[in-house]
Amino acid sequence: MLISHTQKSTGDKNLFTSGLRRLWRLSCITAILVLTAAPARAAFVEQMAIDAKAISLANTCTADPPGLMSIHYNPAGLSNLPEGQVFGQGVTLPWLSVSRKFNADPKFGGFFGQWGPQEGQIHDPLDGTSDTNSSGMMYVPIYNKTIKFLIAPTMGVSYRKPESRWTFAVGNYVPYGGGFNFNGDGPSAWNGRSLALQHLIYAAPAASYKLTPDLSLGMSVGMGQTAMRMHMNMRSPNELVALTKVLGDATQNLEIPVLSELTLPPPWFGGGIGPYDRVASLELQVRDDFSPNYNLGMLYTPEPWLTWGMTYQSEIDADLNGSYMFKYSDQWQRMMSWMGSSPLLLIVSGMFQLPTQGVPFQGGTLTATQKFPQRLQSGVAIKPGEKLKFLFDMNWVNWSVVQQDNFQTDQDIQLLQLVKMLGYTGGHRNLIVQRHLKDTVSWGVGLEFEATRKLTLRCGYEYRPTSIRKNLADLLYFVPDLHNVGVGAGIRLPHETTLDIGLGCLFNTSYKIPSNSSTNSTSTDFWYPVYNPYAGLNIEQKTFIYLASLNLTMPFHAFIEMQKDMMKKQHEAIGHVIDLFKKPFGGGKETAAPKGE
Repeated sequence: MLISHTQKSTGDKNLFTSGLRRLWRLSCITAILVLTAAPARAAFVEQMAIDAKAISLANTCTADPPGLMSIHYNPAGLSNLPEGQVFGQGVTLPWLSVSRKFNADPKFGGFFGQWGPQEGQIHDPLDGTSDTNSSGMMYVPIYNKTIKFLIAPTMGVSYRKPESRWTFAVGNYVPYGGGFNFNGDGPSAWNGRSLALQHLIYAAPAASYKLTPDLSLGMSVGMGQTAMRMHMNMRSPNELVALTKVLGDATQNLEIPVLSELTLPPPWFGGGIGPYDRVASLELQVRDDFSPNYNLGMLYTPEPWLTWGMTYQSEIDADLNGSYMFKYSDQWQRMMSWMGSSPLLLIVSGMFQLPTQGVPFQGGTLTATQKFPQRLQSGVAIKPGEKLKFLFDMNWVNWSVVQQDNFQTDQDIQLLQLVKMLGYTGGHRNLIVQRHLKDTVSWGVGLEFEATRKLTLRCGYEYRPTSIRKNLADLLYFVPDLHNVGVGAGIRLPHETTLDIGLGCLFNTSYKIPSNSSTNSTSTDFWYPVYNPYAGLNIEQKTFIYLASLNLTMPFHAFIEMQKDMMKKQHEAIGHVIDLFKKPFGGGKETAAPKGE
């Protein structure tokens, strides 16, 4: 059949118009799915350091998931892998740099007129100080220790029979993770000397099915371990604490024979505790060795130049178990012992269930629940030409599932017994910190350009606003609004091998927690004793997270051949070394003696 030039042009125009309509529908679906969620507030520590390609695109890869790590980003993307067995291995090295400045609020009147920023008052020793973390911090499974270093390895393998619609895979990776370590004498130590929090998926079996030539569906099930370790110093700049010191100083010589020993022995409160004095330190370590989750994915390509992807990742519930240790200062021990030093004080302490004997430490078993939220991510990939690809993603995270931190101890904690007098309602065995995180909506854009047949260049940008409420901000939940910038490349090597390189930087140059703005760190309110170690201070933080990542993908037979070649070279090198050692001891080839000898 003959087709005129006019008919062909009209057909092409109709095809393009139809494609634009489909793109418009997909964009509307993506927007509706995200905007009908809770208001945008934040991304936290999810999927920062998983895959080199994803890092270079600033996580804008739902419609173009990265090879074997499609297991996480969109399991339907496994259908795009080659037939046969494919092996992939990668590593990401994050470096976290958190710098802070602490300055007294000149408007703050101080505690009892004695401790504060005004002339003649005892100044907070943290005023005018600064601090920068010395390293990262991570928990190492099996070894059961923390190390002052951050590294995120990945590995996976997939298989698809020729002409089969099914692709099967298994992989391991770290979808959530972060940690830092500060000097023990620095100002940050009062709200997090060190912290390691991570969720490691040690095995995630996955499968995808190509329902039609244009539509693929996928699912993965992650079997993971959640671990948390934390160490912090504790002080309590509060009116009540300052009052104990005022009364302790005023009653040093208030000795009334017999009467004092029966009622209030001097000095009162054992001399008291100053608002800037160290009260205690706290160490805890908890983990859950089996906290599963699942991911669902869809990939739809209605036109060769257009792909739409969507991923749902389930909530992760971790039931943490471990240990804790409170170590109390000498001042604290004296004050607790004073509470039981007379018949009157014993009666009062018994009525209010207050401690009556100072102890140097309290330790035991600890339980807690850690939730990582469900996530929904949707995106499109558009190819206006053979070499160029644009990507756009939107991402909703249900961080509002985290309403509080609640650590349950196996005994009454003296610190909690005392602060209940100020209205703390958590009980003697529950260390509760209110969080009330808000759901997040972030977005990202990416660009991929095929410079040559063997080289593909990538870049991306993602905006991640913080989920932390300003009135509950502290230094443990330290991730503020972040700008995520990524660059990288994909290099095609011989034997169908691909090397992906990704470099990323997440940064915020000025994150502020003003004095008296947060009841978790800077409040001077008498009724918020747990926990405001920076009452009366202004805090400003700079945050930089640097990422360097490599990922190698190849057919499994090529990986086996590579291992054989490496073993062969190792054997040859060992044999060469053995030969070198043999020669000085006559183990080499014998040499004939000269004639005549």
